[in-house]
Amino acid sequence: MIKFLIHRPIAVLMAFTACFIIGCVTYSTLPISLLPDIAIPEITVQVSASNTSARELENTLVKPLRQQLLQVSSLKDIRSESRDGAGIIRLSYEYGTNTDLAFIEVNEKIDAAMNYLPKEAERPKVVKASATDIPVFYLNLTLKNDNSYNPTDQRAFLQMCEFAETVIKRRIEQLPEVAMVDVTGLLEQQVQIVPDRDKLAIMDISIEEIESALSSNNVEPGSMKVRDGYYEYNIKFSTLLRTSEDVENIYLKKGDRIIQLKDFCRINIIPVKEKGVSLSDGKRAVTLAVIKQADENMDKMKEALVKTMNSFKKMYPDIEFSISRNQTELLDFTISNLQQNLSLGFLFICIVAILFLGDVKSPLVIGISMVVSIVISFVFFYLCGMSLNIISLAGLILALGMMIDSSIIVTENISQYRERGYSLRRACIAGTSEVITPMLSSSLTTIAVFAPLIFMSGIAGAIFFDQAFSVTVGLMVSYFTGIMLLPVLYMLVYRTSITTRKWKWLSFKFNNPIKDHTLDRFYDAGVNWVFEHKTFSVIFCIVSIPLCVFFFFFIDKERMPEIEQTELIACIDWNENIHVDENQRRVDALFGAAEGKATEHTASIGQQDFILKRDRELSSSEAEVYFKAKNVKDITTLQEEVYQKIKSDYPLAVVSFSPPETIFEKLFVTGEPDVVVEFYARNKNQAPEPGTLRKMEKNLAKQTGVEPTNIAFENQLNLTISKEKLLLYKVSYNELYRVLKTAFRENSVNMLHSYQQYLPITIAGEEKTVNEVLHETLVQTQPDSKGYSSYIPLWELVNVTPSEDLKTITSGRNGEFVPFDFYKVGDVKTFMKEVKQMADKSGEWDIGFSGGIFSNQKMLDELVVILFISLLLMYFILAAQFESFLQPLLVLTEIPIDVAFALLLLWLCGHTLNLMSAIGLIVTCGIVINDSILKLDAINELRKAGVPLIEAIHEAGRRRLRPIIMTSLTTIFAMVPLLFSFDMGSELQKPLSIAMIGTMTVGTVVSLFIIPLLYWFIYRKKQN
Repeated sequence: MIKFLIHRPIAVLMAFTACFIIGCVTYSTLPISLLPDIAIPEITVQVSASNTSARELENTLVKPLRQQLLQVSSLKDIRSESRDGAGIIRLSYEYGTNTDLAFIEVNEKIDAAMNYLPKEAERPKVVKASATDIPVFYLNLTLKNDNSYNPTDQRAFLQMCEFAETVIKRRIEQLPEVAMVDVTGLLEQQVQIVPDRDKLAIMDISIEEIESALSSNNVEPGSMKVRDGYYEYNIKFSTLLRTSEDVENIYLKKGDRIIQLKDFCRINIIPVKEKGVSLSDGKRAVTLAVIKQADENMDKMKEALVKTMNSFKKMYPDIEFSISRNQTELLDFTISNLQQNLSLGFLFICIVAILFLGDVKSPLVIGISMVVSIVISFVFFYLCGMSLNIISLAGLILALGMMIDSSIIVTENISQYRERGYSLRRACIAGTSEVITPMLSSSLTTIAVFAPLIFMSGIAGAIFFDQAFSVTVGLMVSYFTGIMLLPVLYMLVYRTSITTRKWKWLSFKFNNPIKDHTLDRFYDAGVNWVFEHKTFSVIFCIVSIPLCVFFFFFIDKERMPEIEQTELIACIDWNENIHVDENQRRVDALFGAAEGKATEHTASIGQQDFILKRDRELSSSEAEVYFKAKNVKDITTLQEEVYQKIKSDYPLAVVSFSPPETIFEKLFVTGEPDVVVEFYARNKNQAPEPGTLRKMEKNLAKQTGVEPTNIAFENQLNLTISKEKLLLYKVSYNELYRVLKTAFRENSVNMLHSYQQYLPITIAGEEKTVNEVLHETLVQTQPDSKGYSSYIPLWELVNVTPSEDLKTITSGRNGEFVPFDFYKVGDVKTFMKEVKQMADKSGEWDIGFSGGIFSNQKMLDELVVILFISLLLMYFILAAQFESFLQPLLVLTEIPIDVAFALLLLWLCGHTLNLMSAIGLIVTCGIVINDSILKLDAINELRKAGVPLIEAIHEAGRRRLRPIIMTSLTTIFAMVPLLFSFDMGSELQKPLSIAMIGTMTVGTVVSLFIIPLLYWFIYRKKQN
């Protein structure tokens, strides 16, 4: 085949040129995203019930729903959280579950459960998790005239809210790349009716009568069609309230008097009582979350949004537009990282090729082959529907070093034949034909390592399918390019007689000291030393096996590597019953302390209005604060300072830190606690007392030496209505409830159908404290036999007692439990034993354990199985190549040696054994044995030719020395740039790079010097 291709160079060049052009065209059409589009196996059920306590919500709504949903198929786990007014149920499924069918099944179960829920209960919302639901970035709109940390111009802000919702939001949603724009921070309005209590008493008008008047004057019965001769008219009946003046002019009849609402009520349009606020750099903001279409190119979306944003800034100079949590930067960094690695890889090829081959033309041949291989790989991406994302691009970067290896092996082997006096054409044919089989075996053994990765359970297997695909395609394309295109290019480049002065440098050669037998002398000295110290070398091999096992258990383990970021989210629960305004004041003070340390900060204070918010709602005493700093050190310092300030000023506050929500964080849950201890009360008839839980928290910290995350409690006021006094004073329960809601400004009774928007109509009392409301508010009694009514103060009918309960009630498969989150747990077995001893001693609790440590252990167990399967596949491939059952074992012997020293290097560099570093070890095991394959193949060929054993070992080493060192150096150099990059893609690949560099370095030495010794031990008797 090689001879056929060499005799038809033009046909080969045209075929590869056509593939190259197709690759360039398909590259521009490939979808670009952060991570592969993966269906997250999770469904969330959101339960809403205003004015309902957490305990009541848990018992009446969440618990019945949870018990019904336990019956759905393929359910892996179920967790629920109940808070005042809202609850959330999370259903986790086994990966591979069809989430569309699961979504339908969950809705069917909820429909069935509605028969057992209270009649007034709203139907829960069901949200299917999707990686594309995570906003690409947040757009913050603030007024330029506003000053940071000062009250905002409310009128101007109201106008901006309306403008943001009706213009900005719609303009962005018109872009074809945008799926939707979610909005929060809008300031809404309401019509407030404040009755004059004295006039109500004089006129003998109750709150019920005001509500009745509003209802009867705000009716839209519909329309009808009537015929009038030849014509037909649509007659519409409507008495809707359109303006605040319509409300003022409502008539009531009391006895013989006809009066208007404005005669005894004050009616105004005012801002709604705020449940949440959005801040950007200390200013009140409207925040828009921009969500991408699932199948759209992120690059195109970014270009369209930048263009739209620039036009906004020119057209609306009074509004300041700022972007935060921009995830498009991650993709930009990764793509630039690939381009940088390609450039550096080519530079290293030039340096290595010139040093080892003493030729300037060789880098040109290798470089062209490499670029052609990468571009043709994009054709297979297009045909298989794969996207360019962090994982697939990282796979290409990983394959880059191996692509170079194929080109170097062929080029160097052709050069050797030319040095022996072969003609150019004959050297190209012989040099390429000789390495076809070992190169194929090398490629297949590397693919054999990657193939089992796709069988990992859960999302990890789906994620690394893209990486396995990239490496497989890259290797196979580079293999065929190396044996088909490269010899043709080599022949054409070296056959061309370059005489022009402009291109004369290409034919420049020099006497290279590395080429001129320096490496040969180095190799001979190394082999001789190993053979002179056989005992030491064998002991070195034997000791490496227990060393590998020791480091595997000794090194720290985690699911994913810790990514250093310049962004931080602080979730703060002040653990006090504060309102939104006080919450904002505290956050402003926090921002003031961080001024100068953070380049950007935003905050979500209290309840937010995002539609796609799948996590639990924030309460008025909670805040989510975002910081961005210039570098990693600043963000680490800032985190410590923020924590210290909050704890010093507000010791009851519960604070947790996490990276911003990205697709990566959503998929891998990197912020998961190491261990979650679940305490189940044995006495199901009584809720756990806050005092008992606080005492347990202290005992856990004392017993284990690890501080758990604080549990949040909330103070409550229990209002108990005296039923006996209601009967005694003839007070209607409904009227009492109306008076209470009105007094506490929570009585929403109707809706004003404005032409532009709907405004709620509320009846409210004057702003007063709880004590003032109880002593100054009067309740009207029912009319007596003579039609007269009297008034009773609220404190006569209502008793108020303080209480305290958990802010969030958590439940799972086995019912309600109290979770204690522990981070940085050392010895897990000892920790669990101590917790169990404490629980058994009290006799009041059953306990369970969950958390990241257990899922990490499961993942590592799977990786061990995958490594075993990979070794079996490599053994079968090598046995087929060498036609021997013994020589594959000889090749695989170096793997424990390489892994032991790679683990040592990871530990010295402060890294852990995680998914990425483990994959680096597994992958390099497939790459590093390629050197040994080349070496043994050459020894076998020489021995078949009758060369003695020792001489064959030395001669094969000399022949394969340069390609082994060159391929090792290029693979290592392909990984080196990742060590000095700090984008998300590089941070993910950094442990993998260190593992690969360590394994390749040690593996090269073992392949060159140790494998020949082991080969001699096996075949020395046959030689004799």
